[in-house]
Amino acid sequence: MNIDLLSFEMARDAFDERRFTDAVRSLEPLVDRHPDDRSLRELLARSYFGAAMLGKAEEQARDLVRRSPSDAFAHLLLSRALERQSRHQEARGHRVMAHVLGAEV
Repeated sequence: MNIDLLSFEMARDAFDERRFTDAVRSLEPLVDRHPDDRSLRELLARSYFGAAMLGKAEEQARDLVRRSPSDAFAHLLLSRALERQSRHQEARGHRVMAHVLGAEV
């Protein structure tokens, strides 16, 4: 089995078990090696969010939105990260965009 695939599966298991910091530790080097892999970036953003690393979650979510502006989930994730930082005004536009693009908000 490919080491990156094994690392991804370990990160996914950690995320599913709500061990978000373990998932982050596994995912960061993978994203460094595969910066254009959307699924890795999304799971990393969600792991940062779960670990309350909100600035990093925001950064990854912004990158996801920049790379794919029509991704409803990326907008939703960004809005949630901003809301948890009490940046509700800034979050509102992304929440509206997520809704318009079909996300369950």
